[in-house]
Amino acid sequence: MDLALADELFLIGHDEYSGKTKINNDVLSCGLAAAALAELVLGGTLVIESGRVAAWTARQNGDAVNDQVVAELQRVGTGHPVQNWIQHLRTDIKEVVAHRLGLRGVVRRETARSLTGRTQIRYPATDPTEATRSVVRLGFLLGRPSETLDTPASLLCSLTTAIGVSIVVPMLSNPATRDRLEQVRTGMPQDLRDLVKGVESAIATVALQARG
Repeated sequence: MDLALADELFLIGHDEYSGKTKINNDVLSCGLAAAALAELVLGGTLVIESGRVAAWTARQNGDAVNDQVVAELQRVGTGHPVQNWIQHLRTDIKEVVAHRLGLRGVVRRETARSLTGRTQIRYPATDPTEATRSVVRLGFLLGRPSETLDTPASLLCSLTTAIGVSIVVPMLSNPATRDRLEQVRTGMPQDLRDLVKGVESAIATVALQARG
């Protein structure tokens, strides 16, 4: 099953059985917001220049994630730094991506109450093996240094690393894996490198706000 970039990152960020996030929700949401923007960049309908959203031609098309981003582009306009866009979109992007995955039957939404009475929302995969396909594929590709990753795979690797989820590469040591990931990141076009930098900056801001 072919999945969009944000869908793949969502699955990578969740445990396939329990449906719980593997990392902080706000951090994952920053990554998903960047992935949602990246879908438009990869589709040629959004332009990032010098770390800012410079132009867009995207239109609403019935896809929940695309339509969410386009609606905000129409409301806010261009010229703002990528980091600001990520912080702006992260508020409800996780639910929107989950909805898209739910429509495709990839995850199911489950709610439960914790011992403190808080409502917990989880998204277990309907097929756990299929849900791990993306991260397993990345580990396989990274383990072949002679092979050049395509742009979507390179960006997914970089976003996964940016949000703090480790990619297991059985064929490489940890230092070699880090070197390979850095090679993949530097090999991407400048606009996508700026997008990853925007994620890292947004995550740092979230961390500061949490400590404050």
